[in-house]
Amino acid sequence: MTLCARFVVVLLAVTFLAPCAPAQERKILSPRDSVILVLDTSVIAVSYSRPSMRGRTIMGDLVPWNRVWRTGANQATHLRTSSDIRLGDMPVPAGNYTLWTIPSPSSWTVILNKQTGQWGTQYDERQDLARFRVASRRISALCDTFTIALSKTGKQSGTLTLMWERTSVAVPFKKAAVGVLSPLDSASIRLGGKRVLIRYSRPSMRGRTIWGIVVPWDTVWRTGANLATALDVDADVTVGTVRIPRGSYTLYSLPLQDSFSLIVSTVPGGAPPQYEPGRDLSRIAMRFNRSQRSIDPFRIWFEPRGTRKAVLRMGWADRIYSVDVAVP
Repeated sequence: MTLCARFVVVLLAVTFLAPCAPAQERKILSPRDSVILVLDTSVIAVSYSRPSMRGRTIMGDLVPWNRVWRTGANQATHLRTSSDIRLGDMPVPAGNYTLWTIPSPSSWTVILNKQTGQWGTQYDERQDLARFRVASRRISALCDTFTIALSKTGKQSGTLTLMWERTSVAVPFKKAAVGVLSPLDSASIRLGGKRVLIRYSRPSMRGRTIWGIVVPWDTVWRTGANLATALDVDADVTVGTVRIPRGSYTLYSLPLQDSFSLIVSTVPGGAPPQYEPGRDLSRIAMRFNRSQRSIDPFRIWFEPRGTRKAVLRMGWADRIYSVDVAVP
């Protein structure tokens, strides 16, 4: 190797290796941190990354107004609770979640999401557990590094506080049994002396956008939550223009922005929520109307139209879907 070639090799080595200082000497700009609070017999913990200002304008600039923020940096911020709690009066079952926010000048939207382990830019609104708004306030002391704090306010209550720059947001929480988030319910009617029964679960909005998000467009929906919705009929019935023989069925649905189809499946009621396309008995168009008031939680009900006819309605948020039901 010539002297010139050796010089080139050395120069390349210096160029590529010089920036690669040992890991212990490199400064992490947004180090990972965690806070833990023991509340009565429960443990609440938050794991997050802590970016610093570094001369930048934060609120409304680095952290834009009215856009989902990872509430930290790098990996998504995670919240774990070993007991059921109410966070900002929203029910939160024991478990692991990711914490997101939508900052605005006077208030923030706090979001708890069921997806965990992801990077902080991988936010899926469809997996939101709950959303709610909390007022923000200006603080006099400059908070240079983003900080999350947990503090007790009572034996079974506390506050989750977010602070950066001159902004602070305090979210109250308390230990509380939240029960079943989507409890079982039923709707029934007797037509011509025969019973028509629908068994379903009733999910709540919890601050979320329902149509197109929690219930996606152009995707088969279980028409409720948890187990698939069940239909039991003691006699042949007509739903819309479709005759349904006496028996037990599962009800799914296909929501579109301007239409809604009720899917009657031959899978017996009470089955797991997995949809089997080959088991469709029929798809029935339902009428769509806007509700004048918000319907929450999801509801299914019958409105009688004489002794042998009724209207079946399904409503949630700002939408109601309807179809006629009758016995011959």
